[in-house]
Amino acid sequence: MLVLKHVYPAHGSDGATYEVHVYAESADPGHGVPIEKLKSVVLADGRALRVTAKGHYELSDGSLKLESHDPEAI
Repeated sequence: MLVLKHVYPAHGSDGATYEVHVYAESADPGHGVPIEKLKSVVLADGRALRVTAKGHYELSDGSLKLESHDPEAI
């Protein structure tokens, strides 16, 4: 099951503010603690992002770079 785990504000290289959404896939192994695996990092509008460093992201075509100052950002 795909689960929205975090939403971080990020500033774009175009001067706009965006929301970065982090999704994880959750699976119950059937014997205790659920297992979560990072599935995707996308903008609120669904465009896929690449994580380039902690708190730094870019669109896959490189046309927009984003930076989040949230201390918990991936």
